[in-house]
Amino acid sequence: MSDLRREMSRAYDVLNDDATAATDTKRIPTYLRSKRSWFVVDKEGVVRYVQVTDPRGLVPNDEILEVLSKLK
Repeated sequence: MSDLRREMSRAYDVLNDDATAATDTKRIPTYLRSKRSWFVVDKEGVVRYVQVTDPRGLVPNDEILEVLSKLK
């Protein structure tokens, strides 16, 4: 999803907005970037699944598909 204004990243609390990262040469690339995140939101707007990982982390597709199958 595109989030140029970072509104959703802030709303879902997945934005790296620690100001100290702006002055740390190792953390500058992550400053004001969203963490790698997966959300499943049902038709009523209820968040049914959340997974936040490190930048290289992945969530198995089976895990997300299982949550989605329960929503039907």
